[in-house]
Amino acid sequence: MGQLRRSVLRGALSAGAAGLLIGGAAPLPGARARAVPTRTALGLRWLGVSGWELSFAGRSILFDPYLSRMPYADGGGALDGALPLRLDPAAVERVAEDGLAGAPELILVSHGHFDHIADVPQLLARPGWRDRRIRTLCDTTSRHLLSAMGTPAKRMNDVIPVYGGDHLQFDGYSVEVFRSLHSRQEDYTSFAPGRRDSAPTRPRTLGDLVEGRTLAFQVAVEGGPTVLLTGTSNFAERELTGARPDVAVIGMSGHAAIHGYPDRLLSVLGAPPLLVPGHHDDMVTPLGDSGVFRTASPEAVSALGRAAARQAAPGGCRVLTPRHLEVLDITGEADT
Repeated sequence: MGQLRRSVLRGALSAGAAGLLIGGAAPLPGARARAVPTRTALGLRWLGVSGWELSFAGRSILFDPYLSRMPYADGGGALDGALPLRLDPAAVERVAEDGLAGAPELILVSHGHFDHIADVPQLLARPGWRDRRIRTLCDTTSRHLLSAMGTPAKRMNDVIPVYGGDHLQFDGYSVEVFRSLHSRQEDYTSFAPGRRDSAPTRPRTLGDLVEGRTLAFQVAVEGGPTVLLTGTSNFAERELTGARPDVAVIGMSGHAAIHGYPDRLLSVLGAPPLLVPGHHDDMVTPLGDSGVFRTASPEAVSALGRAAARQAAPGGCRVLTPRHLEVLDITGEADT
């Protein structure tokens, strides 16, 4: 999980004012706009924080679906790993029943922190989806955490451990897995580092859900766009060399400690035609609250836009602004 989210946004502001403008990657020489495949329609629904639903051809994939939006800060506003996990099963069920396209066939988990994995066990145990096969891709630490949180054995049998470097073929799409890095706080530390080699006792606190390996995923839909999904505001530059997604979902939580972010990321990706910011809301306002839309940071969107302007040919790289639980028509945007 990134830096303190009272300041998720303050960090984005400071990076936008300083880190993005000083020492960033040089603009791409001769960058050209790329056409996005649109034969297969694709929608992206923001679930808040770094969570997304990809929907296409009546099917869906979930990425980091965190819906409980539990308190994470102490009285002074600092991220407190000793706080208890306060899952919100009713909120998770509401979104699963009314806010998604349907049962996912795949859940992708970027790492083991609470704001990425905590609600996956409930979603996998959901009675309304019991007759649908749901596979989960995650690292081994996240697999052990899912088991410790009571994920049903039937679903655990469909957890596929991945490590980075994997490129898996599914029916009508593929998923490429990249080793990635977690974002760092302003003092260069990371929240709840660590790995698990076996299932621990049931997690009780935010800090019990440790990072493990951080991963990024690229979903390539046959006849449709290729989408890169990142869950943090950092990346392993050499791992992504050669990746050319049509759409990049980019974590925009505090990144002042990360050199040249997101300019370096856009440069190594070849300035994708469509960019979507993520992980840039307050993480706690309930998704059903009418004010949740106002908790997304406009400065995070602007900072990404400024980086896009520096890294792409004019008109060749656009930033889309997501709204909680609303579908972005990616193929429609690509045609405009």
